[in-house]
Amino acid sequence: MKYLSLACLPLLIWSTVSQAIPFSYGEATHRTTKWQELANIPAGDEYGVSWSTDGLNWGRDTDLYVGQTVSFKFNMHKKNVGTHYADHLKAWVDWGQNGSFEASDKIAYSEHLLSDEPALGTNLTPTIPDFEFYSGSFLLTTEEVGDLWLRALVTCSESIVRVNGGSWNDQWTPDYVDSYDSLITPVSHYYQGETEEWKLTVHNVPEPAISSLFGLVLLGLILKRRKVV
Repeated sequence: MKYLSLACLPLLIWSTVSQAIPFSYGEATHRTTKWQELANIPAGDEYGVSWSTDGLNWGRDTDLYVGQTVSFKFNMHKKNVGTHYADHLKAWVDWGQNGSFEASDKIAYSEHLLSDEPALGTNLTPTIPDFEFYSGSFLLTTEEVGDLWLRALVTCSESIVRVNGGSWNDQWTPDYVDSYDSLITPVSHYYQGETEEWKLTVHNVPEPAISSLFGLVLLGLILKRRKVV
């Protein structure tokens, strides 16, 4: 499990540091990352979560402000193909900042069906080992000002089935195929996969904007004084 933080330092200098998510959020744990890992291996990035305010530039050092629209990208890497039905990605952001992830906090869900692999089996190198999943776009308002925690996880259908009391062959049945999105919860132990958590800080007004506003007010006072004189 990867715990990370995007925190605002003095003078709005940003830094990525290790920090554990608050206990109130519970845990999403895994035993192995061989079949699903959050990482952007082609880019040499060990982490798989990034975000953008313009849809073009993706990273984890972007300042977030009220009025911006943010979207999220999730990179999954597979060392082995596996024999399960599908790989799954799901992510949440605690928009309400209430210390827990709820159904309404979901920002993304996607799946990768393994039926496109020519030969299924454990310990085989995937034909395509790297995948990208995207969230929708979210407009930041004054209600989001402060620290927001994000949790993203990747896992397999068999791990989800086991958590919900099913067996291996249940992965392909309609009861599960049509329900994986709702069956993945932010707190559980999924045998396969990996979880990342990030803290995002949303600012009300950018510091440069405040300085510019102060400068305009000061200029107005100077011009007004000249008129009076």
